[in-house]
Amino acid sequence: MTFGLILFLGRALLAAEDKAAVSWKSHLQRLRGVAAEVGVHVVLLPEGKTLFEMNSQKPLVPASLVKLLTSYAALKELGPDYTFRTEVWATGRPREGILPGSIWIKGHGDPYLTPERLWLLAQKVRGLGVRRILGSVHVDNSQFDPPYEQLCLDGQCERTHNPVISATAVNFNTVTLQITSRPGGKGTSVRAFPPTDYAAIQQRWQKKPSRKVIISLSSLGVGDDGREVFQLRGRPPAEKVLPVERRLNVQDPEKFVALTFRRTLEEAGVQVTGTSSQALPVPSKAVLVCSLESPPLGDLLFGLNRYSNNFMAEMILRVLGGHVYGLPGSSAKGCRAVDDVLRRMGVSRSEAVLDSGSGLTRTTRVSPRVFSLVLKEAYNDFSVGPEFLASLARPGDDGTLLRRLRDLPDGAALRGKTGTLKDVVSFSGYLFSPGKKVYAVTVILNGVREIWKARREVDLLLQNLPALAG
Repeated sequence: MTFGLILFLGRALLAAEDKAAVSWKSHLQRLRGVAAEVGVHVVLLPEGKTLFEMNSQKPLVPASLVKLLTSYAALKELGPDYTFRTEVWATGRPREGILPGSIWIKGHGDPYLTPERLWLLAQKVRGLGVRRILGSVHVDNSQFDPPYEQLCLDGQCERTHNPVISATAVNFNTVTLQITSRPGGKGTSVRAFPPTDYAAIQQRWQKKPSRKVIISLSSLGVGDDGREVFQLRGRPPAEKVLPVERRLNVQDPEKFVALTFRRTLEEAGVQVTGTSSQALPVPSKAVLVCSLESPPLGDLLFGLNRYSNNFMAEMILRVLGGHVYGLPGSSAKGCRAVDDVLRRMGVSRSEAVLDSGSGLTRTTRVSPRVFSLVLKEAYNDFSVGPEFLASLARPGDDGTLLRRLRDLPDGAALRGKTGTLKDVVSFSGYLFSPGKKVYAVTVILNGVREIWKARREVDLLLQNLPALAG
């Protein structure tokens, strides 16, 4: 090989390296243009070799990326097959179809006790031959401390992204108002879902219908009768745009669960005579009537991460804390359990300060490198990795990436978790390149001024990453 050819090849290699460096640099400059603080970490899997980093060990506000830590810790400590139980207790056994006293519904933190599954629980009661309950329906929330709590960030506490947490919770502690047209198109009809005696509905419509759905839904609080008043205001939706749904948190989850389960029992053919429902612990001499198991944790993570469900993340965090450090479960115990898992991975306390299972906070701070470590550990751990990876969102599929990252290179694939607050945009997940290489990539942007611009720059980096990484 001649000296001239060697010199030419050397210059070509240097030019290629400079081009890659400029490309990484240009992306970094673009990210800095949309955020005050930028953290990036890209590693090659399975070994975890760092390919690019910027502030990778700096703790930043990660928003919903925290759900990755909660999910991984729960899988490691509870196991993918772990189920959450909801029980029905009574003061005695049924005789000739009659339960002589009250019943208690006691939850153990099931994050997925939907109305359909509450119906299954009512059917279990009926299947034991019970046709009448002489007492009332009470709720035992003693598995969590406090028994229930409202999380609220940036106001709008009644909105469902700011969840109400309780150990016994139906329909994510939310009520949905379904607006439909009356027969013959004469006005609108409103009903609550799930069917419940808890919701009292007020309609304050203006006279003229509108083809634009401009509806205000608010809570007027819980009245003396124990029912919460939900008020609908605005112009009534025209028949062409119906049905319309609006969803809100409930203010009294214990009363909501009691009255909703009472209605469900009655619809299943079990009459409940008593009308007083209270938050009471199960009596020491009570007997277990029946119970219902949730789907396994590995399945539930699909909804948690793909749809970034704050309620489910916080419920699982408290169950995790109670499992590791003893009942009752709490947010503090759960964060400590997640922290223990991170410590065993070699994460220093300076890189992860946790006070949330969902990321609905600005005081939790985690470095991009921590997420890369979790992604790497999960990828290399067959005991939990399949469930962890399957829970993540995919571009163009249902979930938080439904309308994002549709322009990945041919042959590339991506699964990841997004995070958003009003001044935070983040992403952490796996990128499978056309060259069959797998990367773990985390981008955290704080001090974001315009959310859509920040998302655009994160997506552009992910689209170009296979070419940048080589």
